[in-house]
Amino acid sequence: MAKYSKELKLKAIEMYKSGIGSTSICVKLKISNETTILRWIYLFDKYGIKGLIRPKELPRYSSSFKMEVITWLVKNNASFPETAKHFNISNEGTVWQWKHIFDVHGSPGLADRRKRATTMTDNKKKPTKDDKIKQLEKDNEYLKAENEYLKKLRAVMDQTRKKPK
Repeated sequence: MAKYSKELKLKAIEMYKSGIGSTSICVKLKISNETTILRWIYLFDKYGIKGLIRPKELPRYSSSFKMEVITWLVKNNASFPETAKHFNISNEGTVWQWKHIFDVHGSPGLADRRKRATTMTDNKKKPTKDDKIKQLEKDNEYLKAENEYLKKLRAVMDQTRKKPK
């Protein structure tokens, strides 16, 4: 069962659109976080009432799509909510989770683990050289973007250190 009912979400959106601030709405309706209300407003504006209803089955994203999202995030120095909106992902926490998994486990960690475990067989599909090359190219592109970001960050840090106070 969802934590908040559809009626409560609609009431919060109505209150927000009438001019009441999200912090006040949180207090009045006992909602834990004001970003929750802002996410509801975004989903309602984009998808209507259907955007406020949790799907029965979560969407499945391929590891290549996840890698594309992470690469875009790093290349554009974007925030998690901005990246989620760009790729039409309903929750920015999903993007954060993918980035965290990638940072800890690398690209193999992005594989969908919801599939049922298969029994061991002798004829498992082994990745071909082309698959390995494509994965290495994606990893390389990500690392280049990350390196570029770190160089820019270092340059900004150097400039701020050199400024006289």
